[in-house]
Amino acid sequence: MPGPMTHIWYERDVVDRNGEKIGRVEDAYVDDATGEPAFLLIGGGLFGMHKHFVPVAGAELVGDEAVRVAYDAGTVKNAPKVSADEHLEVDEERALFEHYGIGDQHPGDRVVLVAWDVYVT
Repeated sequence: MPGPMTHIWYERDVVDRNGEKIGRVEDAYVDDATGEPAFLLIGGGLFGMHKHFVPVAGAELVGDEAVRVAYDAGTVKNAPKVSADEHLEVDEERALFEHYGIGDQHPGDRVVLVAWDVYVT
């Protein structure tokens, strides 16, 4: 998993593990207990109207332009539809972890949105 989330992830293109563009990073969600990054919210499709959550685990920066996630585009696009509110409910988080085939590795009660301006210095 990448180190602490920084503002440099914001608005970067997101590509799948095969290099196919999925969308752009719109937000980050962190575990409310640990502060560790858990999900990226990706905006894709026409005008970025489709929103997809993808785990941060396995994601990496690719040059100066993109973030590569550890999943293929089909897996990301077929993820459970979850509302991009200020936090994910426990059942929403669980559904996403199950979809991506990873256990819930976050001990907190929920995953919460991080405002990107927190990281701007």
